[in-house]
Amino acid sequence: MDRKPGRRRALTVDMIAQAALDDGIATFSMPSVARRLGVAHSGLYRYVTDRDELLMTALERAIAEVSWPSADLEWRELLEAIGTTIWQMCERHPGLDRAALSAPKSPPGAEVFVEQYIASIQRQGFLLEDAAVAVEFVMTLALSASAEMDRLRAIEARNQTGPKVPVLKAYDTEEVWRGRGWYDRKLEIVLAGLTARRIDS
Repeated sequence: MDRKPGRRRALTVDMIAQAALDDGIATFSMPSVARRLGVAHSGLYRYVTDRDELLMTALERAIAEVSWPSADLEWRELLEAIGTTIWQMCERHPGLDRAALSAPKSPPGAEVFVEQYIASIQRQGFLLEDAAVAVEFVMTLALSASAEMDRLRAIEARNQTGPKVPVLKAYDTEEVWRGRGWYDRKLEIVLAGLTARRIDS
């Protein structure tokens, strides 16, 4: 339950970031976070400069909550595990997919892992640029596919109460509308293509 604003309370940046996650990382506002914490809206600006900074801090907190795969994994297994980790974050924090895709910059916490993953994949026989594209692609694919599943759920909900939205035959399957949708199929196609780009293949 939200506390009444204006009440004195000791705050930390971590508490504010968690409140933003709890409020909805894609939709929170500075006033809504302040209400959740039971403090005056103006009091938040002693800890963060604006909503963008709070968004980045909340993303960092979400990144720190999950277990990231070891960079020592075989390249294909590593890319699959990166995607799974992104999905776990999105499931834990609805709206994180859209928030991450629209963030003003990459969270530094993610960049630490990304750098390790790129180096690992490069060592396993790929050009540096291909390794970087592969890691970025999998992360973006997981985020966009998660957001797409939200969109499909909204379409299904509308179909139950109004005229049915027509769907092309190829898209009218359980695989598209359930679980992770076409994410795994898309990833498999990309990984198959990436195999052919290995320098030592």
